[in-house]
Amino acid sequence: MNPKEHWESKAAELKKEGKFEESVGFLDKVRGVQNSKNARDYWYKKACDLYEIGEYEKAKDALLKDLEVNKKNYETFFLLAKILFELKSYEESLEYLNKASEDHDSKLLKNFQKIDQMKNLRKFEDAVIYSDKVKQDHPLDHSYWYQRGMVFFKLKKFTDALFCFNSALELHQEHQNTLYQLAKTELYAGNKEKSFEILERICTIEPNNKEKLKMDKDFEHVLDDKSFRMIISSLNSE
Repeated sequence: MNPKEHWESKAAELKKEGKFEESVGFLDKVRGVQNSKNARDYWYKKACDLYEIGEYEKAKDALLKDLEVNKKNYETFFLLAKILFELKSYEESLEYLNKASEDHDSKLLKNFQKIDQMKNLRKFEDAVIYSDKVKQDHPLDHSYWYQRGMVFFKLKKFTDALFCFNSALELHQEHQNTLYQLAKTELYAGNKEKSFEILERICTIEPNNKEKLKMDKDFEHVLDDKSFRMIISSLNSE
């Protein structure tokens, strides 16, 4: 095992044990073995590690450095959006989610244009290559729409948030966290009955949601609501 593999193995072990700060330290040793802070994925990987242990400001700084030395891409924009969300910079988070979407869409458009170009030049084998690239570029995934919905909820743009959570559910049906956030958003959008229907559904599937509902301050204003109390009490009787 070479030094790089040794330190990566140690970092992985520590991460599994929940020792994230120590894990980042070992990953720094990996970067040292690589001997270049300008390595293509150095700052991005460092930001991922820092994000995982909750060092959001440091993770943000690492990603901004990544943007200085690398070509801007979807992954960097999306992670930066998540970090800014944790830092409660919701408008800025939305800005980077938009940039992530733009990068994703521009790649798709370029590949479609290449397909037409190759066909016009009768380079059909090359057209097939770009067609395969389009197939590999999947639509914006569940995590993107979920994160976007979370941002819109914090910005109190509930109609937009509903669209995002429903888009996420089209890609990952019955995802518990998404259904939970959808129920919350329906409530704040003025659709209490629909919200409670979703809550009853997810609490039946996962009874532990009872405690989550009791502790969630976003539901404080309905704690005395009869229908809401019935959802919780029905869990207690199971």
